[in-house]
Order: sequence, then structure tokens, then C-alpha cells
Amino acid sequence: MLTVQQAVFTVEGLIGKVQQQKQLIHQLIQENEHLRQENKQLRKENEQLKHRVQELEARTKKNSSNSHLPPSSDRFEKKRSSREPSGKKPGGQEGHEGTTLRQVEHPHHRVVHRVHTCQGCGASLRDV
Repeated sequence: MLTVQQAVFTVEGLIGKVQQQKQLIHQLIQENEHLRQENKQLRKENEQLKHRVQELEARTKKNSSNSHLPPSSDRFEKKRSSREPSGKKPGGQEGHEGTTLRQVEHPHHRVVHRVHTCQGCGASLRDV
């Protein structure tokens, strides 16, 4: 059996515990409200970002073949040639390597082309 002193102490302890719980509940309510506001803001920001991503994706899908944009604005697609490969080696014809004109250090002969009149004004260049 409890004595009166033990009962009073127990009631005071319970009152203290109730006060602590009341403070904790108040703190949790404030924290909950703060988190709700933050969640609301983040949802709004998320919607804005989703909209921006849709805009950017739509922009990258546009090119000169499906919009009014000029071909110079085609940035993201690799240009492919419509020509099909012939299977031949690139370069000139075989056996014609020696017929290409190349500059040599000592030529066999030289041809000098003299200009006698200015093509712009027609003045004589013989004395120059």
C-alpha cells in the first residue's frame, strides 16, 4: 500500500511527465508544419523543373526537317551522307602516280608570262 507522501510524489512525477510530453507534442507539431511547408515548396519546384525538362527535350527534338529552323541549327544530330559507299579505294587511278605535276628544284625549262598592261586601269606596265 502507498503512503500519502509516495502518492503525492507519484502524482507530481506524472504531472512532470505530462508537461514533458506536452512540450514534445508541441515541438513535433511545429516540426511537422515546417516539413509540410518545405514539402509544398519542393513539389512546386519539382513541377517547374519537369516543365523545363519537357521544354528542353522538345527543343532538342526539333531540327530543320521537322520545324522552321534552318539546317545550320541542327546541333544534336550527326549528319549522314545520302551516298552509298562504292567499295573502291579512295584516291586517283592506279598507274598515274608519275603524271602528277610536282614542283622540282631544277626545272628543264621555264615559261615566263609577262604582263604589259594593268587590268584594273589599263595603264602600261612596260616601264615598271
